Amino acid sequence: MIRILVQEPLPQPKRITPGHWAAIDDAYQRLGRAVESEDFAHVVGAAKELTESVARVTTEAHGNVYADNAPYSTLLSAAHGIVAHAIKPNLAPNDVLRAIPDNARKMATQLAEIRNRYGTGHGRADVHMVTEEVAEACVHASLIWVRWVLARHTTVLLGNVTQLVSDLETENFSRGELAERLDAANVPGLEEPEQRRLGVAVGRRMAANAPIAVELDGVRACSTNPERWPDAYRTGVIEGLFINGDNQVDPRHTVSPLGATYVLEHHSDPTGVLTELRRLIGAASWSFRLKGGHEDVIGTMRATLLRVPADGQALWADITNTLAARVPHEVS
Repeated sequence: MIRILVQEPLPQPKRITPGHWAAIDDAYQRLGRAVESEDFAHVVGAAKELTESVARVTTEAHGNVYADNAPYSTLLSAAHGIVAHAIKPNLAPNDVLRAIPDNARKMATQLAEIRNRYGTGHGRADVHMVTEEVAEACVHASLIWVRWVLARHTTVLLGNVTQLVSDLETENFSRGELAERLDAANVPGLEEPEQRRLGVAVGRRMAANAPIAVELDGVRACSTNPERWPDAYRTGVIEGLFINGDNQVDPRHTVSPLGATYVLEHHSDPTGVLTELRRLIGAASWSFRLKGGHEDVIGTMRATLLRVPADGQALWADITNTLAARVPHEVS
C-alpha cells in the first residue's frame, strides 16, 4: 500500500523556488527508497524529515526563518497556521473544515516521538523492532499533512508580502490579479506593520503610473468591500499616494486625491491619518514631477474636498493650503 503512496508525485506549488522544491523532492525520494528497501526504521525517520522539510519551506516562504534546532512541533504549528487561511479566510475556529486538517497536523506532530523511539537518526544501545504497521502509519501521517500543505502553498506564495511589495514596484498586473494576491495575503490577518507596508506599496504604485488594475483592486476596493481592508492598510495607501520611495511629496493629480477619498471613506480615524499626512507633507521636499504639476494637484485636492469624511475636511483643506503656500519656494 505505502509503495503506491510514495510513487505518486507530490503537488508542486507554483512560484516555489527551485531550492525549496529540491529540498522537498530530495526528502520525498529518500522516503521512497526507504519504503522500497523495506527499511522500516529508515521509513520512520524519512517520513519525519519530509514533514519537517515541508514545514521549513512553508515558514521560510512566508518570511519566517526558524533555527535548525527549533522544536519540530513549533515548526509544524507555524506552517499549519500559515496555510490554514487558504481554506477560507474567515472560517470559524471550530468549523469542521478546520478540524480535519488540524487532526492531520496532530498526526504529523507525533512523528517526532515515533522517530525518537524507533527511527533512524540516533545511535542506540539496543534494537527496537519496527513493524510494517508502524512504518505505514508514519507514511500516512506524513503524506496526509504534507499534501494538504503543498496544495495550499501556491496561495501562500501568491500572498507573500515581501514578494508582493517587490512586484508592485516592478511588475505589471492584469485585471483581478492584484485582488487575488491581496486575498491570498489575508490582509486582515497580517500584523499591522505588514498591513501598512503593503498599503504603502499599493499607493506608491498608483502614484507612479496609475495602473487601472491596481486602482480597482487595491484602492477603490477599500470603498466597495470595507471589511477586507484594515485601518493600517488604508493608512499605508494614503501615505503611498502622496509620499514616494525617496520620501518626497509626489502625488499624481489624476489618482492621488481621489484615491485617498476612497480609502478614507471607511477609516475609523480619518483625522489621525490626515494629521500624519500633513506632518509628512510639511517635512518633505517636492519631487520634480510635483514641481511641474503642482497646480493640477492643488486644484484636484480642492475639487475633492467634499468627498472627504466630514471630520477630516478641515485637515484636507489645511493640507491643500500648505501645498499652495509652498509653491513659490518649491518651484523656484
